[in-house]
Amino acid sequence: MRGSERALAGLLALGATALLGGCGIMSDGSAAENTPRTIRSVDDARQMTRDISSGLLDTIAVQGRTSEPGPGVSLCEEDPERERLFKMGHTWSLSRASLADLERGMDRLRQELPRQGWELVGDGVENNAAQTPYLTFDNTDIEYSVNVSLSTTPVDDPMLVVTVVSACFSTPEGESPRGQH
Repeated sequence: MRGSERALAGLLALGATALLGGCGIMSDGSAAENTPRTIRSVDDARQMTRDISSGLLDTIAVQGRTSEPGPGVSLCEEDPERERLFKMGHTWSLSRASLADLERGMDRLRQELPRQGWELVGDGVENNAAQTPYLTFDNTDIEYSVNVSLSTTPVDDPMLVVTVVSACFSTPEGESPRGQH
């Protein structure tokens, strides 16, 4: 992944985390400290994140180059001991495809993901110089959000940047997300 791709992916990952509301924030913005957490092992959550990303790539159905990094684990701030709560994040890109193909891939996501239980919660353009088109989906049943944006900078190498992020999960008793990457 080129430096510019990494920078864009990092910014979009932060944006997607904010869109999901981060750990412990409900959609109305209220703190959810006493909200029961879904219990998942880090390995199960990592596999689920991989499966979601794979399904997104299948739905986009565009041949190109995908970036390599896999899902990562981060600890949730409202776990004062940092022993149980974690969330998953996976940012990847699809490049070396035509702008028209990538636009069609976004259209497929727009049409297909709602049929798969995802709610389209954002469909527009970023307020930036490039006017980057984006889509944002939430799936409250599985507690994940997806953000997809179409970067056209540089013009000769457009790419989709996809960020998959989970809500905060709790590890099973006796397991900790510490040291997981």
